Amino acid sequence: MKILSIDTCTEVISIALLAEKVITEKSFPSGKDYSGNIIPEIKILLRESNLDIKDIDAIAFGAGPGSFTGIRVACGISYGIAYANNLPIIGVNTLEALALLSKHENTISCIDARMGQVYLGIYKNKNKTITSFIEPGVFNPTELPKPPKITKAIVIGSGLSLYKEQFKSQYSDIELDYFEGECSLASAIATLSVGQFGNEFDLKNATPIYIRNKVAQTTKERLSHK
Repeated sequence: MKILSIDTCTEVISIALLAEKVITEKSFPSGKDYSGNIIPEIKILLRESNLDIKDIDAIAFGAGPGSFTGIRVACGISYGIAYANNLPIIGVNTLEALALLSKHENTISCIDARMGQVYLGIYKNKNKTITSFIEPGVFNPTELPKPPKITKAIVIGSGLSLYKEQFKSQYSDIELDYFEGECSLASAIATLSVGQFGNEFDLKNATPIYIRNKVAQTTKERLSHK
């Protein structure tokens, strides 16, 4: 099976091709015109693999949480390709993709949610199957959810650089490791999508994940943080 994967939800834009268990990934930083570069980059990725879009069997994308605009871009591009070619499509939770990418048994996935908050989930990775310890959500850094009785975990994601001290303080009873690099998620999203597809395009599988509907603060709320 050949799966094209797209992620624009976080600080690194990435695309990947999973073909017969071999993954090829390309990543580039987000910027003003990144949405216009994705389709050309996909064409280059396919051409370098001696493939055409008609050779693709399914589309996977980062459905969120993450940047509101980024979620819409990934969903829109993936929807357009899948609909035009009648391909099965699936959205994958970006917090789960971080947990797979970490390659640790226990992972605290965190993504900067802006407005002084963080998207967070706590996961177990067993044989590349991701299960959640808590209900993922958006949290204040000083009120992070208590994890189950685990003794070790790795913290990964764009929220780490902003709130590392809060993680250290609130999870002081856990031996924490930290992955502080930028994360390309398209390959992990492609891997997690395997086995989730239907036989043809289905709009209900192209639904974005918006944990928080509010995407901006009022002037009063912004000033209160100064």
